[in-house]
Amino acid sequence: LEFMVAAGIPPGVFQIVHGAAEVVTAMCDHPDINAVSFVGSSKVAEIVTKRCTAVNKRVLALGGAKNHLLALPDCDVAMASRDIVASFAGCAGQRC
Repeated sequence: LEFMVAAGIPPGVFQIVHGAAEVVTAMCDHPDINAVSFVGSSKVAEIVTKRCTAVNKRVLALGGAKNHLLALPDCDVAMASRDIVASFAGCAGQRC
């Protein structure tokens, strides 16, 4: 995650955590965690959303999402732009 720090995001602001129900519950309930972004199954995304909103915590829960992309500094910007647009539009069912 060095690229996040290089972009000016302070250390500790962005973190990736892997885990099952115990980890998710702890993150949703912890008073020092102000926001949760979740990617996983729709069933768990609904649970995360309900649990976070119950304690007035900001939440982004992407159920069934499988297509997250980052464009790194050394990418071909034109190609990455085309691929990202094709990817998000295609995954949203917008193929016309």
